[in-house]
Amino acid sequence: MDRRRDNISDRCDASVRRILDDVRVRGDAAVREWTERYDGVVLADYRVAGSTCRQAADGLGQTLREALDLAADRIRGFLETTRPPRAKSGPVQDGLMARVIWEPLRRVAVYVPAGQFPLCSSVLMGVLPAQVAGVPEIVLLTPPRKDGRPDPTTLAAAALLGIDEVYAVGGVQAIAAAAYGTETLKPVDAIVGPGSYYVTEAKRQVSGVVRIDGLNGPSEVIVWGAPPASAHQAALDVLAQAEHDPRSWALVLSDRPEWLDAVGRRAMKLHDGLLDRPGVGAVEVSTSEEAVRFINDFAPEHLELWGPAVQYADRITSAGATFLDCPTPLGDYVAGPNHVLPTGGQARRASVLGVEDFLHRRTETRVVGDAGRLIAAGMQLARAEGLERHLAALKGFQEGAS
Repeated sequence: MDRRRDNISDRCDASVRRILDDVRVRGDAAVREWTERYDGVVLADYRVAGSTCRQAADGLGQTLREALDLAADRIRGFLETTRPPRAKSGPVQDGLMARVIWEPLRRVAVYVPAGQFPLCSSVLMGVLPAQVAGVPEIVLLTPPRKDGRPDPTTLAAAALLGIDEVYAVGGVQAIAAAAYGTETLKPVDAIVGPGSYYVTEAKRQVSGVVRIDGLNGPSEVIVWGAPPASAHQAALDVLAQAEHDPRSWALVLSDRPEWLDAVGRRAMKLHDGLLDRPGVGAVEVSTSEEAVRFINDFAPEHLELWGPAVQYADRITSAGATFLDCPTPLGDYVAGPNHVLPTGGQARRASVLGVEDFLHRRTETRVVGDAGRLIAAGMQLARAEGLERHLAALKGFQEGAS
């Protein structure tokens, strides 16, 4: 199945570069002009007042607020178990001590889209791992509505997490402003979060300036099941993933053709056109071994294992997130692990967004004893490479230590 990324394509490369360069040179003026052109909004000041975010939080219904608080607690609690220790030392050998130290990034931007479905859950998924990592400055970028303000639920989620630096700007101009900085927005060290084709291409083009989380495209799920797993639930889960995007992949997989037929019948009763999308369908395999091979080759963003398929969970090496006898939307909102995941086969080499994405490593080396053996070896290597000053530095250290 051909899933080559069409969001990193010639048709948007040049236009993205034009906007990036314009914002880099002209700053806020370019941000406002491109926002007016693409969003139809005239922005006098695109920073959202903290009071506006707090008012949005105060306006939440109690049930939704409790749901957001519960989801945040679940996500934060899970992430805290995954944070690497700040420092880890190796054994002291040959008079030398070395260790690796994890440091939080200083300033990051979380992009939250606001297209057909404003995603307040993406605020939690982007901000919380940065907070657990200890990032001191976290910026939220999200497009404005026609009234000039972002989606209120997005603002409310930001306020509940204590984020008070929020900007009503989206698209390529938001990525440019965060990467290069403007008069209003200081540049950041990393940009994370999902977005449109153009946002993703903009992230790719600025990835030499800032760290990005990945180049993630249309969402994907494979639902692998067989009796006694519920065909009705499988149909619901396939359709749930299909509603993300017309280019989403939503496949049901089984070696039991009668179960696939049952899923298809239930999906036909439930769908409102989603089954007509090209990435939605059924895959019949002959054996469980063939199913495992198919999944590892496809490397889906989401994988659901139902019924007998659960016993093969340890055989899956390439999936962004795996759900055992439970639906993917549980992970989209409240399970704890992040819903920002690799797509397009990247799960063979890329990972779920996590605390490590907001940390960087440095190393520390210290001589704590007799390091003569190591110094001598270093001198030999310096001679072999012909680097005389390296040799002199090592020799001087050796003589000073003796």
